[in-house]
Amino acid sequence: MFDESQPASPNQPAVALAPLEPEWQPIFQASNQIVLYNPTSHALSITKSSGPLDFSGSSLCPYCHRPLPSGFDRNGSSDNIRSDSGSHSRASNYFQLLAAANQTSSRPSSPPITSGSRHGAFPRETMAEGYFKAFFQEEYRLGMGANGSVYLCQHVLDGEPLGHFAVKKIAIGESHSYLLNILREIRLLESLHHRNIVTYHHAWLESYQFSSFGPKVPTLHVLMQWAEGGSLDDFIALRLGRSIGLPHMQPSSSSPAPDDPTPSARIRAFRAMKRAPPEERERLRREIEERANSRGNRPSWKAVHLLSAEEARSLFTDVTHGLSFLHDKSILHLDLKPGNVLLTWDEGRLIPRAMLSDFGTSRDMVRSSGVRSGNTGTLEYASPESLPSPLTGVLRQIDSKSDMWSLGMILHKMLFFKLPYRYATEGEATAYDEADKMDKLEQEILGYTGFRSTSALATTFESRRLPRSFLILLEGLLSINPSSRPSCERIVSAMREGRVSRITSHA
Repeated sequence: MFDESQPASPNQPAVALAPLEPEWQPIFQASNQIVLYNPTSHALSITKSSGPLDFSGSSLCPYCHRPLPSGFDRNGSSDNIRSDSGSHSRASNYFQLLAAANQTSSRPSSPPITSGSRHGAFPRETMAEGYFKAFFQEEYRLGMGANGSVYLCQHVLDGEPLGHFAVKKIAIGESHSYLLNILREIRLLESLHHRNIVTYHHAWLESYQFSSFGPKVPTLHVLMQWAEGGSLDDFIALRLGRSIGLPHMQPSSSSPAPDDPTPSARIRAFRAMKRAPPEERERLRREIEERANSRGNRPSWKAVHLLSAEEARSLFTDVTHGLSFLHDKSILHLDLKPGNVLLTWDEGRLIPRAMLSDFGTSRDMVRSSGVRSGNTGTLEYASPESLPSPLTGVLRQIDSKSDMWSLGMILHKMLFFKLPYRYATEGEATAYDEADKMDKLEQEILGYTGFRSTSALATTFESRRLPRSFLILLEGLLSINPSSRPSCERIVSAMREGRVSRITSHA
């Protein structure tokens, strides 16, 4: 993979740059690290410059003075790799070039979408064996869902860390039809670029062993942007003082002490530990663990810190803009919920930016046949019309208004930290088995009459300095009549005119 014409060392690039062959091109720059690629031999080299480089306003690399490759992203605004300095530049096909460098033959790096299928294991040319191990170090599991597990991974080249990513691993087995369905979805996601949509970078097929005693199976690896702020569910859980299972974002079990860092401070400490030399890294790890243990020894409290007006407005605006982008592209999400709203902390911002993720059940409104074979999405956030008809048991057709209902439920959860259902996950009724509870929840959703504002709620909102327009939004979004729900376009327009985001100031 790497050119071994000269031995590499921690202080020496994998390929000498003087004299530099004309074919070498810069394809990645993060802080003072530069990755070079040779399109003839598909070899890679990583080297260090004396400091961060400015790629803007020039078609030449400021380090080697060679032409930048086509599609080179000079500011990283769309891909959002996190580096030590927070800035980076990258060729648009960077991960595909890494796959080409990893190949031992002329086989494609990602499995192509073809109409043909065959029995037995996938042919060798569709597999990118060794790609993950060559370029990533797995750190820990971020979550697990019905379609696979997601892991936090560090991107590395020649031992140099180049940023964190999330990698979703989906067991394919020998099902070609399953792979084709997922790949069509992934190809669609890779084409979407918006600040409120999680970036999907690359996908490849590679063998993976999910358990110590299990066999290796063909697994689709999906490389995504890492949202270091967790999900909106995690954000709310932290406010409730609950543990969320992410090592860099553990909550305090009592009221904050002077040395008890905020979630953003814990994230910064976690990043600093990952960047530190090995001997320093161990010391920082012990400090983080000791701080977490000291919080765990304090008396347990159940303080609830509801979202402020600014937080609710900012997060809801982000989610709405992301959903509006999808609807403008004629794409339904169909599984919109706080767990699929991921958060990232932009430099200098006190409120995280929200991004939509996990389009595993999404549907293209233009090219879809419209035939539904089962319920989509998560029951608690599903619209009444997306459930089987209580009279006939038949699934009805749904459209973008189903997503608008889910958006309303997300707003309800943000404002009240609960849903308007007794049998919801966080509801009051807990003395039932899961199957019985889900059945009762479905009946409760079908019998829900919609959100209704009251004078008591208006008074509560005023005391919390929340705009009353949120109550109007809830009434519209959670209307049992789909045609009465506002569209994303209408809400975004109202936000632009200040009719939703206006917050009454008090002297």
